[in-house]
Parts: sequence; structure tokens; C-alpha cells
Amino acid sequence: MFEFRKILFLLSLFFSFLAPSQQKLTAKELKAKITNNSKLYKTNIDKAYQELNGLMNQSVILKDSISEMKLLDRKCRYFYSKNMMDSLIITSENLQKKANKFNDIYFEAMSHIYIAEIYSINKFPDKAISNLNSAYKILQKGDPESEKIFYAKANVLSSFANIYLDKNQPKEAAKKIYEQIQSGKQLKNKFERDNFQYLNYANLANIYSQFNADSAYHYAKKSILIKPKEVIDEKAMVDNYSVIGKVYKEKKNYESSLKNFHKALYISKKTGMELNANQIYHSLKEIYDILNIKDSSDFYKNKIEQHELKALKSKYNSLQEVINKDKKEQEKAQNAFWYWIIPVFASIGIAFFITKRKSKKPLIESENETRPEINLSETYHDLIELLEKRDPAFMFAFEKVYPDFSARLLEKNSELQQSEIEFCALLKLKLTTKEIAKISFIETRTVQNKKYRIRKKLDIPQNVDIYHWIDQI
Repeated sequence: MFEFRKILFLLSLFFSFLAPSQQKLTAKELKAKITNNSKLYKTNIDKAYQELNGLMNQSVILKDSISEMKLLDRKCRYFYSKNMMDSLIITSENLQKKANKFNDIYFEAMSHIYIAEIYSINKFPDKAISNLNSAYKILQKGDPESEKIFYAKANVLSSFANIYLDKNQPKEAAKKIYEQIQSGKQLKNKFERDNFQYLNYANLANIYSQFNADSAYHYAKKSILIKPKEVIDEKAMVDNYSVIGKVYKEKKNYESSLKNFHKALYISKKTGMELNANQIYHSLKEIYDILNIKDSSDFYKNKIEQHELKALKSKYNSLQEVINKDKKEQEKAQNAFWYWIIPVFASIGIAFFITKRKSKKPLIESENETRPEINLSETYHDLIELLEKRDPAFMFAFEKVYPDFSARLLEKNSELQQSEIEFCALLKLKLTTKEIAKISFIETRTVQNKKYRIRKKLDIPQNVDIYHWIDQI
């Protein structure tokens, strides 16, 4: 079973984003779009996300750096909510670059928080903590009275709690949320304070559900009670109903348990917040197994398999990105080291360098000698066989042969969907339009349309053969 995040980011309180338009917007119209799209995000995250890409151009045209960073930040939140960690790492790095360029403390700190989450999920807690410490250090430069800085610091605490959860230390995670609850007392506006604590109590309920059912139930009910009426049901309410459902399940009150899990699932589907959906699927399947309702059990079994495959692909891709990022950081550190140390070596004498070069040469040759060769003919056959069987392991096998393929495609266009990357993998294997249609059970015209969309997304000139272009990736 996959264990997803327990702590909700608190960013939606102050920051909104833009809606799409085919015409150039004025600054005033841009602000109106921000407000409208913020409301849409709370009710339907998928529809809201569809509006983001087109509006990035508007913010660039207007040279509105703040809106540009808001859009990137919103994309990060979307990918986080969807558990799309591979897309999150790329977008958070883009946000970090923009924040550094425009010297924006808030967004620079948030980029570190997102990156910390990715490191923690991929089992690099030290790297995660390092990024959170960087985020907090950056925020210390900001105005302590600023509400924006206050909420960013709250996110640092939430992320620390997530790291403790990933390390299976829920009691330590709970302490971090208690710190947030204490900090919330400084909010003077009652609506803001109640909304802030409603989220915190939902997070606390989620954490306690791992080791203390009574406390979990207590905080879930408290969260529901304190929630302002004006606030639309979203992720926190999904957590509350899930926790209550879990408590009833443990008490073998299956009727009440099902009722609460279905409430949670309804809100999750309605809003598009899928972060913990798989946990709900598992719980529903277990209950229907106990009640011997096979049709419902099979339905949620299929949901679990689909969800876990999607999550595993995303996690696999994000792990590759994390490893690549870590490599780059190590290389950068080594380069910095040699930048300072070379003058010292130069003063000792050229002979030292000759000796070092000679000692390294056999090591490189040894690495080349032991590197395994790939039997491309056999590998190609295996990949095609997986495709013909419609085996979900195809992309995992493909990524082993071409480990940088997805990352390089995403460098060309970070908005590529997983299905589009998989389609490009078929082109990489030089499958014809008819072969792709046969394997995928779709019309040849559909394959041609997909090729056309890939050309546009990757900006492949019409006079360039798409197979040749993909083969260079």
C-alpha cells in the first residue's frame, strides 16, 4: 500500500492565479482573472489548472513577475495535490530560478519547501531538512508582521511534520502541528484564525489516526466544528471524513465507516484533490471484502491498481530527477573546491598533477571495462513484447534502457503529460503509425493527431522527421 502525504499546504488563503484568455489583458483585467481563478481552484482543481498555461504568456507580456511566479507556484501546488512528484520537481526548480532572478523571498522559500517534500518522499531526509532550513533562513529576512511570511513559515512546520511522518515518527510530527496551532493565536482576524486552525486540526487528526484513534476522532470533529461556513469543502474535509471513517472501521461500525469514506471520496473527486485517494480506496475495498460484496470490492481493487501504477511511475521519475539534481550539486561543489585548491597545487609544482593524472587513468579504464553492454536486439524484442501484452511495466523497462529520455523531453517542454511521454517512447522504438494503432487499439488517424500535437508541444519543425528528432533525445 502506498502512503501519501498527511499534511495540507496552507497556501490557498492569500494567493490566487490567472485565467486563460486569447487577448492581451490589462493589469486590471489580470487581477480580476486572478480572483476568479482562485475561486475555481477551490471547487475544481483540474479546470483551474487548465487555465494556467495560457496565462503564463499574459504575465510575460505584461512583464508581471509576481503573476508569473504565482502561476509557477500554483502549478507546484497542483502537482503536489495530484502526487505528481516528477512534474513537481521540475516546476519547483523553475520557481526557484524565477524567485532568485526577481529577488522574491516568499517564492524562493516556497520552492525550497516543495523540493524538501520531494526529497523526503524519495527517502532523502537529510536533503529535505537542509532545504527546509534554507527556507526558514530566507524567511527570516522578511517582515515578521507580514501575513504572507507567517503562512510560509507555517508551511515549513508542515513540511517538517511530513518528514517525521516519512521517518515513521508521528508523535514528532504532531509536535510540529501543535507549534502551528500556537502560532495561529497571533492572527487577529477571526475568520483567518478559524480557517487556519481548521486546517491544523485536520492535519493533527490525520497524524493521530496512525497511533491514537480517540485523539484522531476528537481533532477531526473539532476541525469540522471550527471550519468557517464560507469555506468550501476541500482537502482538509477529505482528511476529516477519512479519519472518522477509519475510526468507525476499527470499531467495526461498517455502515458509518462507509458513509464517511464515501463523503471523503465525493469531495476528492469533486475538487480533483487526489493526494490521499488511494488510502480511501484501500479502506473501502477492505470493508467490502469483510461484507462479502464482491462487485464493490473488485471495483476498488481496480481503482487501487490504476492509482498505484500512476503514483509509482511518478515516484520513479521523480527519483531519477532527485538523483540527477544531487549529482549536479555534487559536481558543482567539487568544481568550487578545485577552483580554490588548484592555485595551491600550482605552487607545489606541475609534477604533482602529472602523478595525479597517471593514478586516475587506470581507474577510468577499469570503469569502462566493467560497464555492462546492453543487447539492443534482445531488449527491443522484450519491450515490444511488453507493449503487445499491454503490460504496465513497459515504461519501467523502457526507462532502464533510456534512463534520461523522460527528463530530456521535459527539458524541452515541462508541461508534457505522462501519456505523451509514453507515446514518444513508442516513436523512440520507431514503431510505425499502423503499429502504434494496433498496439494501442486506436485509429491510425488518432495516432497521426497525436504526432501532430507532439510536434507542436516539442516545437519540431515540419521539415524534420519526427522519428529522427525523437531518436536524438
